[in-house]
Amino acid sequence: MRVLYLTAELPYPLTSGVLRHYYFLRELGRRHEITLVSLTARDQVSPETISALAPVTRQVHVFGAGRNNTRGEMTKQLLGPSIPRLLRRRRAMAEMSMAVRRLLRAQHFHLLFLSGKNTYAALDGLDDIPIVADCCDAAHVRLREELKDAPSLRRLWGTLQYRRVKSIEQSITQRTPHVVFASERDRVCLLPDGGVVIPQGVDFEFWCRQAPPARHNRLLFTGVMNYPPNHDAALRLCRTIFPQVQHQVAGSELVIAGRDPLPELVDAARRQSNVTVTGIVPDLRPFLDQAAVFVAPIRYASGMQNKVLEAMAMQVPVVTTTAVAEGLQVGSDFAPVITADDDASFAQAVIALLADKEERSRLAREGCAFVRRHFVWSRNAEKLERLWMKAAGLEGICEVPIYAETGRRA
Repeated sequence: MRVLYLTAELPYPLTSGVLRHYYFLRELGRRHEITLVSLTARDQVSPETISALAPVTRQVHVFGAGRNNTRGEMTKQLLGPSIPRLLRRRRAMAEMSMAVRRLLRAQHFHLLFLSGKNTYAALDGLDDIPIVADCCDAAHVRLREELKDAPSLRRLWGTLQYRRVKSIEQSITQRTPHVVFASERDRVCLLPDGGVVIPQGVDFEFWCRQAPPARHNRLLFTGVMNYPPNHDAALRLCRTIFPQVQHQVAGSELVIAGRDPLPELVDAARRQSNVTVTGIVPDLRPFLDQAAVFVAPIRYASGMQNKVLEAMAMQVPVVTTTAVAEGLQVGSDFAPVITADDDASFAQAVIALLADKEERSRLAREGCAFVRRHFVWSRNAEKLERLWMKAAGLEGICEVPIYAETGRRA
């Protein structure tokens, strides 16, 4: 089958926002001819990205890279970073839309698969090709919750962003009957009578424990730290949650590992003893090996938290919020994590877990088993493949045509 695959960012390197599509490409690119059309906010496409995508794609077209020239820097100095970034994105989106039309005129595709709100504009005027959309999460719900605590100066921009995202999500669900979500929670929110849930996955060969469980009282939180929900959670840990833990648990430590911590977080960490903010690290696994408890007090969540799945896969017990835990639920199977929502309850849950070695062992064991039951990339990619076949009208066909010009299966 030939698939035109649209993403809002290049699915490599494997950061949390794009790894879903790298693994889908890795699994399905072996059996289908996939042309990837991607936006990017990066200044350049690295050779490593090209090498990673080459074996799993037939062609790759990228829009938005290489804009960081002298004129762009002057515009940024005059207007600030947000407006030039917005203009760059809109220009890239327009170029993507034109490229999609050129490709559809020049080649035959069985279907178009898209992911990311910024790719939706490329569908304008496309009526003669089946479409499968990976909505993934109900992002407008997270944005709505963020607005409740946003400073007044940010609330106007946040409101505009919320309305834009909600409108796009509603348009996607009306545009095609074939819509994919990462969690049941998000599907019910956006499309209660339809849609297909295809969860995230975990690379178990990579995310596996290399050392025995830690014997010290180290807490760990990971993620991209300039992402607002992560920044908010990290600040709560530094300012209110960890000081309560530290007061009752001797020798306790907090490590916040992940790229792009904002100055506010770095300053908050400096004001507390035994708190480390690492910034970018080459490999998070050693930090997970050394953690007694993974802490994720994330108040605003949609979709599924990869960081929590990875911690569970590596047999680290997790304390998190109801918002995160709801996204991890699969059918009637609830994630074996401890939940608490306010700062005092969260701190007490961590304190109790640090004092209970048997409970930590149980959560570590059951958490790993839970992830292995539900979050396997190969199985989830097969679910997507079946949806592709259904959308393209090839469902139930064991053998699909072979293109004479390539000799490869369609």
